[in-house]
Amino acid sequence: MQDIVIARPDPSSLVAEAAPLVERASKIVVTDVAEHATAQESIKTLRGLEKRITDAFEPTRKSLDTSKKELLALRDGMLRPLETARLTIDRTCGAYETEQRRIAEAETTRLQEEARKQEEERAFQEALVAEDAGDSALAQSIIEEPAPAPVVYVAPQIAKVEGMSSQTRWHADVVDLLALVRYVAQHPEWINLLEPNMVSLHRMAVANKAELRIPGVRSVPTSHRTTRTA
Repeated sequence: MQDIVIARPDPSSLVAEAAPLVERASKIVVTDVAEHATAQESIKTLRGLEKRITDAFEPTRKSLDTSKKELLALRDGMLRPLETARLTIDRTCGAYETEQRRIAEAETTRLQEEARKQEEERAFQEALVAEDAGDSALAQSIIEEPAPAPVVYVAPQIAKVEGMSSQTRWHADVVDLLALVRYVAQHPEWINLLEPNMVSLHRMAVANKAELRIPGVRSVPTSHRTTRTA
């Protein structure tokens, strides 16, 4: 891999030129037309210096951007086949794990049912013994007492590898926006669940200006000073 060499700009002369202009800015007072004109001339001078500084750094910025793109392209080219291979194996493992969990759950259900029947049979035999002994009340209580729920768990056949783990993540999906809006309207404490579409609202404000009429929205004008530089 070749070394990346970037030429560093020398803005020392521009810094020296900017220092008195910056210091003078806080001392400018505008109380009449002449001072207003002088202040705006200062704005033009500052804006021109900003452009010269930007231009001085531009070749280096472009060089950095180009080098960064080349470096990232090289990195991504090396990572992409590894990522593809990893994801392929991950999908295979995921399918196996899903199937093993299904098998384990089915076996757990089968064994639980089997244990429940065995417990019911045990209770029935105890009731018969009590009945034969002439204790009908005991026999009846044994029959009526709910059988204890059996605790059975079958672990899925999944390998445990150090440094590897599986996590379940949840996310929300809005399937009925109108229903969500109605819910928030009835429960304003959840207003943070909704966000206005500011891009569309800004466009409507630009198009309608002061005539924008949407409940809860106002059209706000702002003024921007523009400066032409050579």
